[in-house]
Amino acid sequence: MEAGLAEELRRTWLVSLIGLLLFSAGLLLIGWNELRAVHRHNTLDVMHLETVSIDPDDQWLQENDGKLIHLTGNLVINEPLTDPEYGVAVAAARLKRRVQMFQWVENYASQSDDVEPSSQDMHGKDYYYVTEWRDKLVDSSSFYIRQGHENPTKMPIKTQIYTSASARVGQIKLSSELLEKFKQFEVISGDQRPDRDDIKLHLGIYYHCRDVFNPEVGDIRIQFYYAGAHDEPVSIVAKHEKGWLVAHKTTNGQKLALVESGTLNKDQIFAAAHKDVRIFTWMLRFLSAFTFYAATLCWCGLLKIIFNKVPGLENLLSGSPHDFNNFLFAASLDLFFVSLVWIIYRPVLGASLIFASLSPLLYSILGEYR
Repeated sequence: MEAGLAEELRRTWLVSLIGLLLFSAGLLLIGWNELRAVHRHNTLDVMHLETVSIDPDDQWLQENDGKLIHLTGNLVINEPLTDPEYGVAVAAARLKRRVQMFQWVENYASQSDDVEPSSQDMHGKDYYYVTEWRDKLVDSSSFYIRQGHENPTKMPIKTQIYTSASARVGQIKLSSELLEKFKQFEVISGDQRPDRDDIKLHLGIYYHCRDVFNPEVGDIRIQFYYAGAHDEPVSIVAKHEKGWLVAHKTTNGQKLALVESGTLNKDQIFAAAHKDVRIFTWMLRFLSAFTFYAATLCWCGLLKIIFNKVPGLENLLSGSPHDFNNFLFAASLDLFFVSLVWIIYRPVLGASLIFASLSPLLYSILGEYR
């Protein structure tokens, strides 16, 4: 190891160690994300080939048992979901009861913020307390000032999701694991006042309190939502078992079923599934690229020393953390590791990604990269 590199390591060993941890985290994230994406795309391709489209109103046939089927039709709910305590009833696949409690919340601000502090700790943080509606319990035992800001320790009513036991499309019933795919909840504007005097209704929200406009800590409010309304058109790909639709078990043991609102043919619903996989995959790719960028910032001095010894790469990085080339280098690094996974399964795509990831190095060697 040359003196310049050894001296830089001694001077920045802690930052370099952080960079190593960031780089390792990014590498693990890329490996998991790309292998997941490859497996999911391949699984969808196989399912696409094996799936047969049927008419949901046809009588159940033995020949379809155990097969992957695609169907479209209107959702039928024979019995509405209810919460009798609040007089709520809706014909839907799922009914959600959202419970919030009025609680103390601790905040802190710097001295430059325009707030009235309750107290200041030894680190100069100015603490202040406000009351808000929260979905989860706020632990007031960890507050800097606990006296006068105590929250209840449990929710008297729990948030809950009810699932229909009678949902079907045509003559085919939907299992609970398929109904869980209905996640686009719509608000129910309640208009029936409960019989109990301690429950008040205001703007579709149920309140357990004395004064809706001046709630106290510990008061509860409840709002209801539904997903998968009766007679809503849906498109489904799932496994057919004795008149029921259940999730398909993939080769790695995961359960997979496709449920989309609207009328989609077989090609359209699989195209939508591939799109969802790509969106999630790219979100994680950006996250891994950011970790590589942070690692590059930690290593910028070391990388500059190393690249200075490689002919043609002297100008690749300047050694400054403010150099935009750090971002380009991190993006290229991210793309290179992505390509290593894909070249095994899709060689043409993987080779293209490798060439794209190495293009900054090629430009630098040719003297065209600035």
